[in-house]
Amino acid sequence: MINKRTNTFVISILLMLMLVPTACTYQGMGKKEPEPVQNDPALGKAPVTLRLLTWADVRYQELYDKFHERYPWITIEPILVEGGDDGIMDKIVALEAARTPADLTWVVGDLLRYEQAGLLENLKPYMDKDKSFQEKVLPDGFFDTMAFNGRRLAVPFVDVPMWIVVNKDLLAKHGLDMPTNNWTFDDFRTIAKQVTDPSAGEYGLTTSSDFIMRLLPMKSAADGHSANLAYLNERLTQSVLASPNVMEDVRWLSEFVSKDGSMLSWADSAKQGDVVKQFINGKTAFEVGGDWLLPSLQREAKFEWDVLPFPRGKAGQYSFHIYGPLALLSGSQHKEEAYKWISFQFEMEAQKWKIENGANASVIDPELTAYIDQVPLWQGKNIEAVKMTKDNGLVLPGATIPGFSEYDWINVINDIVFQGDDLNRIIASTEAWNKKTLELREKWKRKR
Repeated sequence: MINKRTNTFVISILLMLMLVPTACTYQGMGKKEPEPVQNDPALGKAPVTLRLLTWADVRYQELYDKFHERYPWITIEPILVEGGDDGIMDKIVALEAARTPADLTWVVGDLLRYEQAGLLENLKPYMDKDKSFQEKVLPDGFFDTMAFNGRRLAVPFVDVPMWIVVNKDLLAKHGLDMPTNNWTFDDFRTIAKQVTDPSAGEYGLTTSSDFIMRLLPMKSAADGHSANLAYLNERLTQSVLASPNVMEDVRWLSEFVSKDGSMLSWADSAKQGDVVKQFINGKTAFEVGGDWLLPSLQREAKFEWDVLPFPRGKAGQYSFHIYGPLALLSGSQHKEEAYKWISFQFEMEAQKWKIENGANASVIDPELTAYIDQVPLWQGKNIEAVKMTKDNGLVLPGATIPGFSEYDWINVINDIVFQGDDLNRIIASTEAWNKKTLELREKWKRKR
């Protein structure tokens, strides 16, 4: 096992890549050799099409093409799915009923729902046979959020870091320079107020739920009020959302709307045509963004933009990450080929492609770390903020937490911040979920 240290992670080996089979020759008239060279379909590889359920945009065709170059007999057919968790599960069932089963899927929400329904292949046997598994160095705990009862239900498809995206022109209009990377939450609030000019329709924050989903739990973690993102305790068994300190954090963000006026409520935003709901319109100074926001900024932004790390709290400074689960479906008729797609995600060309498109490399490798400096996307930008996300990341848990998809904290806080609902609504909602998740844990224990 290989171990490395970063600022917040102990790095241990993990991961997978399929070994290239040894070359074989084609012998005999019309006879198929059992183990032909993998890159030459003329040597006996029957064409395979893998159906991948996804909500990815057209950029991912480049990655499908890179995979096809390595395995010319395998083609990825992306099947776009809408409707979140339920939409994906419905599509899996529908394709199986039509006898055209999907092979792979991106997962949103609760992995245990898929596991309960018997939809997921255990990846552990595939990974155990993968010789190059021992050569990959990944962050400690890389698979923790996707393993359950000794089974590996999925792998992190991509490490998506997030930043505070900044409209530098709007800051300059008010005589403000770009903040430094060690800025604080107090700095964040002060600047948001300073750039707010209702007469010009300009505000500190985009009217975006991402501040509820990303910034607020990050503040609670950075101030030491919660041990994990999503306000989960150290053991990931209970929510601490109803604790006094965390409720004060919710009050803090709600005052950007109710007191500072630096972020508009949903109703006030609608009165102005919802212009401030989109950072790309140039009317707001700050938004939370990740790789999903970068393409539109590159194409359409008519202002100078950049990125900052999440502000520093009293206990630390962290970056918010999500690991998109990628799973092999138990109904796949091409499991070995489908695992090659999973393994390919950690090849050098796939890792570099993800860096080029705003994600982090998952594999710890000096070549990949250095590659950030070469990517056109980040030229002229605050590249040190981008590099910080490799060492100070907190990953959103939940994929294998019983009942996580029923944990309604986002909607509850949205209503408090953007609609002025009673702060105490948090208490009953949190108590109900804490009870529910413990009950589900007991139910799963009995099934083992």
